Amino acid sequence: MKNKFTVCVSVLLIMIGLMLSSSICTKAEAAGFALYEWSARGNALGGAMVAKADDPSALAWNPAGITQLLGTQVLAGISTIAPSNDVTTSYNGNSKKESINKKVFVPPHAYFTHQVNDSLWFGVGSFSRYGLGTSFDEDWSGRYSSYDTEINSFSVNPNMAYKINKYISIAAGFELMYVRADLRKKFDPTGTKNTATDVDQRIIVDNITPGFNAGIRVTPNDQWAIGFSYRSKMIHHATGSASYNVPTGISTATRFNDNDITMSMNTPNTFSFGLEYKPLTNLSFEADAIYSEWSAYSDISYDFAKTNSIGIKNYIAEKKWEDVWRFQFGVEYLPIEDLALRVGYVYDQSPIREGYEDYMLPSNDRQIVSTGLGYKFDNFVVDVSYMYLWMKDRTIAARPGTGVLDTKTANGLTHIVGLSLGYNF
Repeated sequence: MKNKFTVCVSVLLIMIGLMLSSSICTKAEAAGFALYEWSARGNALGGAMVAKADDPSALAWNPAGITQLLGTQVLAGISTIAPSNDVTTSYNGNSKKESINKKVFVPPHAYFTHQVNDSLWFGVGSFSRYGLGTSFDEDWSGRYSSYDTEINSFSVNPNMAYKINKYISIAAGFELMYVRADLRKKFDPTGTKNTATDVDQRIIVDNITPGFNAGIRVTPNDQWAIGFSYRSKMIHHATGSASYNVPTGISTATRFNDNDITMSMNTPNTFSFGLEYKPLTNLSFEADAIYSEWSAYSDISYDFAKTNSIGIKNYIAEKKWEDVWRFQFGVEYLPIEDLALRVGYVYDQSPIREGYEDYMLPSNDRQIVSTGLGYKFDNFVVDVSYMYLWMKDRTIAARPGTGVLDTKTANGLTHIVGLSLGYNF
């Protein structure tokens, strides 16, 4: 057992290292910018895993569930996310239809659980909880608000879980989240909206922020399971640089000089509730609800080390997002012992208030349908999934001085394919 445990820890450390290196280029579009692609099985079930929580990805959904896992188990994989969205802007009576640049983003996940004794379990998960990637051509109409936005996150989340009795399990853990932002926009120093005289700004910042989480799982009988998990609000203060590419002939005497910067923002408290019903041993239904307090994301603060960057030392971009719900439903059926068939559905509310939209995240309420399957052979597990996401169209009113024009978004679609591989020691 000791040798197996050592091997598992070594494998996990390798997976975390691979994830850390790949997470630096991970970004994805979401309602808000929360991510829930934490395993292929979870994806196939629409994320309905809070009460079920019976594989190593429970560390992301509800770590109290790992008390169901015997021995030592590992699970790792990726989701590939391919979003698209059309944006039509209007200015001075002229309309122009443009699209976000099509890219494929690949958030990874990895989990390790170990049963210490009959009552105590340890686990560590590594996954992405937040991500944002919205990219347009540099000369697009809304470039004075934003033309390329990238926010990446990567969490390492150790947990301890305790089985009080056969009905109740609890868990608690702490989280270290690495966040990196790369934000790009243009300035119009001449007031002519001429791309030849545009000043290009790039802000790159990063930091590591601590947080904590807790969970409980209750099984009153063999047919029903109830789950609840909580993840704390995080207060991010990321430091880095603001740099400028200034065309010849544009004065930099009082503006557009490279500068150190601190960017501050908050990510929300989240509360997840789940209810699972198993009418048969090979058939389960689960309904979940996730409440995110996005009102914590009230603004992004930019603090420059010197006043001669954009003519001011401090700038606050108001967001004033609102608290929202995500509802998810999943069905899992095993026609034979080692084969699982899965479907899911998600309705995800957007937290972006009318009057505070921008091009960093031109999104709205979204829905997802999902499917997938899992197969076990010997001690191995393979899960695959597909999700189809569509987003409600949105009309955005121009806000003078922000670079946001009269805008309509349409055809917001995303394809998500997931793969997870697991092994039970």
